Amino acid sequence: MKKLIIRPDGIEKVNLTAEEILQAETNDANYQLRLQQEEQERIAKENNKTSGKVKLKELGLTDAQIDALLGV
Repeated sequence: MKKLIIRPDGIEKVNLTAEEILQAETNDANYQLRLQQEEQERIAKENNKTSGKVKLKELGLTDAQIDALLGV
């Protein structure tokens, strides 16, 4: 992997050090993990919303009443 160093007299391409490569890989792994966590949280929230609507319908509420409660 290479990085660009921009200087007033031009641009230079240099190889990353082993430490920089390791840090970049760690950053990427952390980012991917965060994306997965956010997606799981989004799915859980949507599932909870759907489950809540079903339970309210089972209690006899109409779709209009449910929407009013949820602020839709």
